[in-house]
Amino acid sequence: MSDFDERIKNLDLTLFDKIESQSVPEDRESLLACQFAVRELRSEYNYLEIGSYLGGSIQPYLPDDRCKRIYSIDKRPSRQPDERGVDYQYLNNSTARMLELLREAAPGKTDKITTIDGDSGTIDPAQISEKIQLCFIDGEHTDEAASRDFRFCLDVLDENGLIVFHDAAVTYNGIADCIEFLKKREIRFRAYNLPTIVFAIEIGDFPVHKSPPVLERLLNNHVGYLFSLQSNDQYRQFTNKAPFKLYRRFMTWRKGLNKFE
Repeated sequence: MSDFDERIKNLDLTLFDKIESQSVPEDRESLLACQFAVRELRSEYNYLEIGSYLGGSIQPYLPDDRCKRIYSIDKRPSRQPDERGVDYQYLNNSTARMLELLREAAPGKTDKITTIDGDSGTIDPAQISEKIQLCFIDGEHTDEAASRDFRFCLDVLDENGLIVFHDAAVTYNGIADCIEFLKKREIRFRAYNLPTIVFAIEIGDFPVHKSPPVLERLLNNHVGYLFSLQSNDQYRQFTNKAPFKLYRRFMTWRKGLNKFE
């Protein structure tokens, strides 16, 4: 067993140490668990991500010899809309900067990276020349973008593969649209949340959920469930302020919604 094999098996978070990744440790463990599971299912695989910024989420795939090709898609905006109502700024957001950081993190390993500047709504899927087995969506945090990115991933995904979302507590309505899309198209899938805000969708016959590190997180799914609710609790607190609370009480009384027989 190689050094990398041992590290990925143990979900070694030092695989993320070289470049800052915009995720909490539990998210990183879940992402490593998915990567480990894909490696169990395929002796070789290709990885695509939408939304790379500095390349933090690419790091674990560089030393992985089973990962043959990495596609990084990023529009590289300086400012990005978000469902939380705040535009987030990404300073010095360039492909050149990301590649420089990745070369420093893993010398001699970046030749397998193909970068595409743009968004999934304008990029021709034919630019992805190999079939993809693992996709990671962490681009614009809006419901519309999450749904658009998902459909692009479906177009380039292998017959059996995995699509993973980050920040599912933000783009949950977009993810719900993705699930409905799969149902309408009668595409076989399994979907589930992993700690803390990672959402995975298996397409076809790709039982990532049976892999021990993924299964362990599924069995403790309270972590992601409670985190997602608590991260949005600010909205409940806001709507429970006096004017809104009084209005809700009045409307509940008027409609008789608080009476049960």
